[in-house]
Amino acid sequence: MAVRLGVVICTWNRADLLAATLDSLAAQHLPDDCTVDVLVVDNNSQDDTLARLKARAPAWPLGRLHALCEPRQGKQFALNTAIHRARELGCELLAFSDDDILFPPDWLVQACTAFRDGTTALAGGRTLLEWPPTGRPAWYDDSMAAIVGGVDLGEQRLAPPPPGYAPAGANLVARASLFERVGGFSEAHFRHMDAEFGQRCLARGEVLAYEPQLQVTAPVDPAMLTRRYFRRWSFKSGISDWQDLPASQGLPLWVYRRLVQDALLWLLAPLLCEPPPVRFARELRIWRARGAISASWMSRLRPAELAAWVDRRSRKRNLF
Repeated sequence: MAVRLGVVICTWNRADLLAATLDSLAAQHLPDDCTVDVLVVDNNSQDDTLARLKARAPAWPLGRLHALCEPRQGKQFALNTAIHRARELGCELLAFSDDDILFPPDWLVQACTAFRDGTTALAGGRTLLEWPPTGRPAWYDDSMAAIVGGVDLGEQRLAPPPPGYAPAGANLVARASLFERVGGFSEAHFRHMDAEFGQRCLARGEVLAYEPQLQVTAPVDPAMLTRRYFRRWSFKSGISDWQDLPASQGLPLWVYRRLVQDALLWLLAPLLCEPPPVRFARELRIWRARGAISASWMSRLRPAELAAWVDRRSRKRNLF
């Protein structure tokens, strides 16, 4: 049975990286019964992204290349624009990725294969990291992989996946009908909207899977490899963790207990001779807790200002 697949990539001021991503995508092998629409959403870029996309479209070798525009700043808006257009085109499966990802030639084959069972509604795969020539920082620990886009739960298919699992947006495939049932990506989330979407799907009883054969590579931007970037990412992640918690409920006490414990152990780390990666991982948990606590108290003390506060601290332009 023929399958129409939409590939969604949102981009912002990354024309050169996007070109490399599209080069690897253009080399895909397709199943005989699969047709493809590639939807690239320019999310209000100031570089020549849109012009380069339009120039590339006529000779695009993999189905059709659609250059879309979303002027509202925020990936969640761009994602929902692409979903709406893909459904208009009649796409049955939607494969999502990012504008700095490299694909093996069988990525779309694996995407189609993962949904042959007829029951899986949402799947995520492995995102392996490609380090720059300078390698990993001495303070880096594998527990920090998500900060630079890495996802690796092993080589075994997990269906159902572990509790709390949500496919990451760099390597996520969903049935188009799923968005009819659970809605699109939350437009209130400027960070981790993919995690929120996955958790919403789980809460509604949708079938999720971790598919290790669905694999991509994420080259790590050397500009990310600073402690400042990791701290800011962790703080923003803490905001997202508890963004939807009712103000009247407040944070659970374990968040405060773990913060105190991590703070004490971080201070004692030199005496305990902890390796730098272990100490920095603990520090990042502290930053994440700070983000959660800040968001919680903002929601209780200044609820009218919360949305603008989250917006200012979560937009992509503030990452570095």
